[in-house]
Amino acid sequence: MINWIIMIFYQLYTLGYLNLEQIFITNLLLLIVLRGLYVVTYYFNYYKDYNKELGERIKLFTKNEKIYFTIKQISIILFGMIFYPITIYICFYSLLVSSNYMKQIGENLRLKPVVILARLINILTPFIGIIWFLLIEVDYYSIAAVGISLLVYLHYGFKTSSLSLSKLIEKYNKRYINKFPKAAQIVVMFLLIATPTTILSVSAAFVPPDKQTYKIEMRDGVRLATDVYLAPGSFGAPRPVILIRTPYGKNGMDIYRTFYSTQDYHLVIQDLRGTHDSEGGNKFLLFTKSYQDGVDTINWILDQCWCNGKIASAGASALCLNQYYYAGMAPEGLVAQQLWFGTPEMFDHAIYQGSYHKSSVETWIKSTAPENFQYQINTLFKYFPKNETMYNSTSLSIPIGPYYSNVSVAGIHVGGWYDHFLQGTIDGYIGYDDYGAPEARGKQKLIMGPWTHVNLFDSTRQGELDYPKNSIGFDLAFSWEQSVFDYALLGKSTNWDGARVAYYLMGDVNISSNEWNYWRYAYDWPLDYVNDKWYFTSTGGLINSSIPSGNKNFTYLYDPRDPVPNLGGQNQPFDLHGPMDQRPIENRPDVLIFESPVLNETVEIVGRIMGNLYVTSNCTDTDFTIKLTDVYPNGRSMLITDGSLTMRSRYNYTSEVFMTGNQYDVYNITIDCWTTAYVFAPGHRIRVAISSSNYPRFAANPNTGAPLAYNYLNYNIANNTLLTGLKYPSCIILPRLVNLSSTHVTY
Repeated sequence: MINWIIMIFYQLYTLGYLNLEQIFITNLLLLIVLRGLYVVTYYFNYYKDYNKELGERIKLFTKNEKIYFTIKQISIILFGMIFYPITIYICFYSLLVSSNYMKQIGENLRLKPVVILARLINILTPFIGIIWFLLIEVDYYSIAAVGISLLVYLHYGFKTSSLSLSKLIEKYNKRYINKFPKAAQIVVMFLLIATPTTILSVSAAFVPPDKQTYKIEMRDGVRLATDVYLAPGSFGAPRPVILIRTPYGKNGMDIYRTFYSTQDYHLVIQDLRGTHDSEGGNKFLLFTKSYQDGVDTINWILDQCWCNGKIASAGASALCLNQYYYAGMAPEGLVAQQLWFGTPEMFDHAIYQGSYHKSSVETWIKSTAPENFQYQINTLFKYFPKNETMYNSTSLSIPIGPYYSNVSVAGIHVGGWYDHFLQGTIDGYIGYDDYGAPEARGKQKLIMGPWTHVNLFDSTRQGELDYPKNSIGFDLAFSWEQSVFDYALLGKSTNWDGARVAYYLMGDVNISSNEWNYWRYAYDWPLDYVNDKWYFTSTGGLINSSIPSGNKNFTYLYDPRDPVPNLGGQNQPFDLHGPMDQRPIENRPDVLIFESPVLNETVEIVGRIMGNLYVTSNCTDTDFTIKLTDVYPNGRSMLITDGSLTMRSRYNYTSEVFMTGNQYDVYNITIDCWTTAYVFAPGHRIRVAISSSNYPRFAANPNTGAPLAYNYLNYNIANNTLLTGLKYPSCIILPRLVNLSSTHVTY
């Protein structure tokens, strides 16, 4: 709770609403002068009044009342100085009331100039205020404050049939103030003092930290631009450190500054090699030096007097990817990681998911490293098929360089079912938890929600679907992250024996049900499951009983000049992404549709989806794609997950095995559609679409067998065939959970 309050104050400060210089100079000075005028005129008008008949001075205040009056004025000044419009409101009100007291003093002492001055102030104050703020300050908040002051003044004036301040104040006091219980007045006064005092003290202690910029030299002499933000109020004392390494510019990481600086951590933000203010030259490759640069940066942090020897790294997407690689080098001092929406296998997930991720790779590189975009792309294609010597620096599964067994951190892994890196998030959790060093095993947590890329904060909208409010995942992710960081950085106890996995079970968003669209909690991942095979029938059906006896071959022409356009899915945010209705692209001659009957009961799938196909082609290379969708009662065909396979890579990514081009040669292939957690509701149908393109999510295969490139000048039209039936039982494999009671935690 305290952290949230501090974050609010921090945000108010960064937005300019808690400007300490303005608070203690402008606001305080105005209040002292104008509230002081109010006190002086009030004192001479009442406390110095005389009983003319007795000729003696009347003391209107007792000693306790004087103390109460003084505390009241101090509380008003304290409360008024924290926010400029409140300052103006109090000053405006004080000036109007003071002018009335001045008039009464002038009349009592027969000082006509004082009476005239008071009347002028009373008349001109509103106009002076408006002119001042319109012509000099141009502060619309202050104009609003003056306007509110006038409205309040006029409201009570008309209500009491008098615009005389003396009568107005007298009636208002009798009507409201005197009826207010004394205890309640004391409570209000306490709040008036405590609230601004707390805000001012917290704001003073948690001022956004000053930035210190360094150029840290790496082992090869390249210098990386690095900003250091010492924890507010720490005065440079040793603290745990959070490391952020980004290709998007360290100056744009305000969300991390707000989030971690208010938790009493020092923060280090660095531009990745070759990006923004860091050096790198024109022939650098994104991420390939991260496993070394991250270690060198951590060693530099450990040498600083403000580091207490414990470091955590954090960041989503590209900020996450590079964390995996230097964690695999076992750097001393790195004890925890926040790993959101990333992958420890850059080639297998980010570049090549069965087929080349054309749009994601090329659009992202062009926006991130525009100056050497051509070099980056040329180098990627130079190392097709996958060259393990090249990609060992961006993989934790290759026993050269970074490796799972070296990882020794506690981690929080967060991903989405519609995210570009969803399988990477899950594989990273499993790799750390099962194959990491002893310090990492059993010290990992995993959260998988119904989200597109990094879309867990405040939106229920994913693609074309609106999930319930419980799908918003920031509170869950923040809570679990705090438990991990508290354990690793602060030495607090954490229960690692309970639920370490939270996953959102998706389903029909139009029906409220306790069977789907809620969070499940499990002890570990993967869960116990059995694979159900749903076979394609000769009539275009989809059944999960016995293998259909009727054999049929489904043939279509795939023309790379007219690929099936991509429509949503596990894409980056710059493309159509998330669950989208596939009907606009399903009614094509190069798309095969297989569909189950209307379901009478729920069908739940949790785990990895695979397409097991028997295919032929007249080309030596082509692609086959598969999509799994949920057909709603209204006909919408909402995408759940998909996959693609380039035939030359059907055995692995490190070698190329081409087809013969003879249509009588049948190939049994497996298309990986990654993982999901979904419930098909009664009244819905399960649909599978088979084709040979999904562009530009995946590159359009030219069907020539030529080396992969980002532009294809030559092409063949492929005559592709899917075989079904008893001899060639093509199917989609849907995992069904077993042993729920022993694998899941019940709350």
